[in-house]
Amino acid sequence: MKIFAVIPCYNVGKYIINLVNQTLKHVDKVIIIDDCCPLKTSEFVEKEFMGNDKIYIIKNKKNLGVGGAVIEGYKYSIFHNPDFLVKLDGDGQMDPEYINLFLKKAINESADYVKGNRFFFSKDILNMSLIRIIGNIGVSFLGKISTGYWDIFDFTNGYTLIKTQTLKKINLSQLKNNYFFETDLLYHLNLINAKVRDIYIPAKYSKVKSNLKIRKIFFYFFFYNMLNFIKRIYKKF
Repeated sequence: MKIFAVIPCYNVGKYIINLVNQTLKHVDKVIIIDDCCPLKTSEFVEKEFMGNDKIYIIKNKKNLGVGGAVIEGYKYSIFHNPDFLVKLDGDGQMDPEYINLFLKKAINESADYVKGNRFFFSKDILNMSLIRIIGNIGVSFLGKISTGYWDIFDFTNGYTLIKTQTLKKINLSQLKNNYFFETDLLYHLNLINAKVRDIYIPAKYSKVKSNLKIRKIFFYFFFYNMLNFIKRIYKKF
């Protein structure tokens, strides 16, 4: 069984080295997508892992956004046809040690897609600001409405695993390139009746500042979640 890791990078820099080293313990190949990172993340990877054929670097000529960067990694991976693709963010807040749990969940429950959830009986929520807690609850409720996956929470969590055969059924060009990518993918997974599960993964805080600001994206998420809800009802019913 072959598994690839896709890691989009923006404002990451040297901190990517530890993440790659930890990820390599659990996957067959790591795909780094440097999304025009101002800290030149790809240069750190090239210097540290020169000659390592388990590392592949994609350098975007222009910033595509986190979704666009992930899509580039997915396209490369699909061509090489691994069994599963795990996606981690480059900021180091996702511990690669849990990759095997994602894989077991997918296999044991015949899931097409497994998504991380920081809020299952979790004290991690106490480390968040009130506005971020409220924002995540609001965004997740909107995501439930638009995607039809009522058992899923933490829609902004980017720690995911997907079957390559399932991903091949999705038209990647139709997915949003920004932070709405995760929710938009779930909407498209629902259209093909994919089986989705979530799994509790504790939040891991790093020195890299997250680029996602709930306050800035809430109204954008509201509009596109409502749009996807209408489209989903129309297409499926």
